[in-house]
Amino acid sequence: MSFTLIIIIQITFRYFLFLPLHGMEELATYLAIWTYFIGGAYGAYERTHISASLIEMFVRTETVRQGIKVLANSITVVVAVWMGVWAFDYLAWSIRLEPRSLELRAPLYWVHASMLVGLVLMSLYFAIELFENMRTLSRRWLQDPLVSGGGEEL
Repeated sequence: MSFTLIIIIQITFRYFLFLPLHGMEELATYLAIWTYFIGGAYGAYERTHISASLIEMFVRTETVRQGIKVLANSITVVVAVWMGVWAFDYLAWSIRLEPRSLELRAPLYWVHASMLVGLVLMSLYFAIELFENMRTLSRRWLQDPLVSGGGEEL
């Protein structure tokens, strides 16, 4: 809604009133950045994020599939936390030096904070998914320790 309102205001001022309204593109860009990172976190929460998993086509054993999911989840959590640390450093740098936007002269740390917020939330949701998949895998092993291969083809 806010993007639509910004664009309508910009079009009205520029093409109908013939008045420049500086900073609206900047504001729309900064709102888009927040939307992207919060949207990424929401995708992790809903588990609708993009996955290129082809394991189901090649591995027939469910326990092996679950083990591969745990491995993939572990890598995802490590990368998300690692990027979160970078985002924290970037935000700390931004707060310390206070860079400002060109048109609005707004401090950019509020835009840079979106990266940290989004990545912290993504890390949390990816970690929850990892623990749930680890629990599922451990239940499979506890039910039947021989199910990891047990005559099924890989």
